[in-house]
Amino acid sequence: MSRSFAVPLDAVDEVQVHADGLTAVKRIVADDPYLVGHYPGFPIYPGVFTVETVHQAARRAVEAGRGPGVRVELAAVRSVRFQAPLLPGDVLTAACRLREDPDGGQRVRVDADCRRHDGEVTAKVSLELLVLSQEPADA
Repeated sequence: MSRSFAVPLDAVDEVQVHADGLTAVKRIVADDPYLVGHYPGFPIYPGVFTVETVHQAARRAVEAGRGPGVRVELAAVRSVRFQAPLLPGDVLTAACRLREDPDGGQRVRVDADCRRHDGEVTAKVSLELLVLSQEPADA
C-alpha cells in the first residue's frame, strides 16, 4: 500500500535504546521551515511534532528489535498533555517506556515523558503501536 505524505519530517535526531525503553532527542532549530508559520514572530515547535518524535523513535526501536519483515504503524494516540512550549534552541528529550501487549505482541504501548534541556516537562504522551508482519515481495 502506497501512502502520500507531506514533506517528510525527521522528528528524531538521536535514539538510545535501553532495557526498559528508549530515549529520543530532537533539537529545535530556528531555520527549520515548519517553524515559520507556527507562530509568526513567536515560533513554537508544534505539539503534534512532539507526538511524532515519540512515534518515530518508538517505531524505529520496535522495528529494529523485531528484525526484518516487520512494519510498525501508529494505532492510537491514547493521551497527550502539553505542559510547556518548545522554542528554537531548545532540545527535546523523550524518555519512552515500551510495553508489549501480553496477548500475542501485536501491539506495543508507549508512554513518554518529554522534557526540555532545562528539565521542564513539555508533554506527556501515550501511544499504541500496531506491529505487522510484512509479506515478502514476489520475485
